[in-house]
Amino acid sequence: MKAASQAYEITSRTTAQGRVAEALAFSKAARLLDEALQAPENRHLLREALRQNRLVWTAVQAEITDEASKLPRRLKAGLMSLSLYVDRLLADAAGNFEPDRLKVLIAIDRDMAAGLMETPPLN
Repeated sequence: MKAASQAYEITSRTTAQGRVAEALAFSKAARLLDEALQAPENRHLLREALRQNRLVWTAVQAEITDEASKLPRRLKAGLMSLSLYVDRLLADAAGNFEPDRLKVLIAIDRDMAAGLMETPPLN
């Protein structure tokens, strides 16, 4: 019994650390977009912010399409829809600086970070 509780604790800690790392990635992506929003003349800053966001969202897509992923099917579907929407926003933002689109991306990234930081329910 002790071995099972230790395994649960290790798994729980690893999952929590992974969630924190993911939340930090979304927070960084939002911060970079916000910095780009504040300096519209700095195209390099915008490109870097968009690149960082693309990396984060590509990781989300990789996770939800991985057959070994333990995420619920419904959550995967919702995340896929959201990630495709974000892909379109990122592509549009790369070709045309539109503050409103950046604000939407920032809000999505911040919401994702906040959701990942919530304590998961105990089963």
